[in-house]
Amino acid sequence: MDKRKIEELQSRRDAIRASTSAAAIDKLREQGKLTARERIALLLDDGSFVEMGVHAHSAHPSLRERTPADGIVTGHGTIDGRIVYVAADDATVLGGTRGRVGEIKIARVRDAALRHRKPFIALMEAGAARVQESFGAMAANMGARFADHFRMSGQIPQLAAILGPAFGGPSFTAAQSDFTALARGTGVMGMSGPLVVKVGTGETVTPDAIGGADLSETVTGQADYVGDTEADTLRSLRTFLSFLPSHSGELPPVVEAKPAAVDTEEGREKLRTLIPDIGRQAYDMKRVLSLIVDAGDLFHYRPRYGPNLITAFGRIDGQPVGFVASNPMARGGVMDEKTAQKARKFVDVCDAFHVPLVFICDAPGFLVGPDIEKHRMVSLAARLLNTVCAASVPKITFVARKAIGLAYLAMCGRAMRPDYLAAWPGAHFDVMGPEAGVELVFGREIAAAPDPAARKAEIMARLDEQSSAYEAAAQGWIDDVIDPAETRDAIRQALAAAADSRQPGFKHRIDP
Repeated sequence: MDKRKIEELQSRRDAIRASTSAAAIDKLREQGKLTARERIALLLDDGSFVEMGVHAHSAHPSLRERTPADGIVTGHGTIDGRIVYVAADDATVLGGTRGRVGEIKIARVRDAALRHRKPFIALMEAGAARVQESFGAMAANMGARFADHFRMSGQIPQLAAILGPAFGGPSFTAAQSDFTALARGTGVMGMSGPLVVKVGTGETVTPDAIGGADLSETVTGQADYVGDTEADTLRSLRTFLSFLPSHSGELPPVVEAKPAAVDTEEGREKLRTLIPDIGRQAYDMKRVLSLIVDAGDLFHYRPRYGPNLITAFGRIDGQPVGFVASNPMARGGVMDEKTAQKARKFVDVCDAFHVPLVFICDAPGFLVGPDIEKHRMVSLAARLLNTVCAASVPKITFVARKAIGLAYLAMCGRAMRPDYLAAWPGAHFDVMGPEAGVELVFGREIAAAPDPAARKAEIMARLDEQSSAYEAAAQGWIDDVIDPAETRDAIRQALAAAADSRQPGFKHRIDP
């Protein structure tokens, strides 16, 4: 072949990859941002990226010279040696808007990810439709991405990072993903941006008011992780993926085991002393989990959304496990609309990708009252119960202290058919909180007693014994009463016993 053609090819490649001006890069740096290709390089293993569609540009004649790669960088590479497909918006090309050719490119990698059964990762900034290429009747053919994400759901892991303004379609990509990370200070997601809001409602709003880090992390829960920097945000994608298989047809990867704090007598004693004897006294469940899992292998999912419940990935002897644990440090560990939504999505993801679930229950019940009913608490609780009941991965439940009513069931109580159900010595089971139960059943008797306070204390003491872990074990409702320091060993043994019950394969879609 003529050498000049090869030289032209290389020249074209170099020109496209160097097309971002120094001024545009300086502007990104001022905002604490990286270029699209820098983000990909940081996300993937060194030197592993293979770009697809590098010669693409806009199909619109007036935009051809201004749209290198048509504003989106696509291809595949590896994370910890595992192949992934990735698409990254280039905000320096017409603000990162999506043109027709760009949509063809990203559809190509979505299709390849599903056919080859590899994870798909979207790095998004701006990325709304390029109006001059989709105005009018062209909109009748829009929306293929939404159907693609549905088809991928539950079959391959879908991950998204919001690294700049990402209104409209890109936000739906994030919502349909299994894990969404957002960069604080730059990442914003929502139905529409400030300009569209202004035109549609007359209201002047800031991007952060629509879907900035604080709102997405604590109010809507649409960001599963918020990173302080782009590097931190991208690193979270690698960490999340490390707990999942590349597709539903295989089991999660098992890594080299690391010792846990409770593998030492000092660690076991630390765990025991963390648990107060007084039921109303709070303690740090995050600390409890950190002592149980392989050292350093605890990754929190939506930590600031519904913090009264912890959802986190960890490892036991190198094997990925999903933890759903009450957090008495926040609102006493009561269940509410946020914890129900968070737990449902987390359980759904774990079950779809064969990650065993460990529940640690210390829940005084679901929040009650007129205000919580406005959030459709009954429906949200029912959805969570359905999801927990339907999960077919190994389910292991420990009752730390309180197992009250429907909250106990939501934390994989007996009726949800856990593979192993044990309680710590201070655990108690009841259909409702003891104070409310005593008032409801014995209220008149207590009021008529010569000494109501003494009579109430007598009844409470009797019911306390009747609701104890030992009584539940005596009646055959739980498998054992264990020392909290034996929890890691119990998980290990239960996982071994249930190992052959995990059959790789597609199970179900994952609801947003």
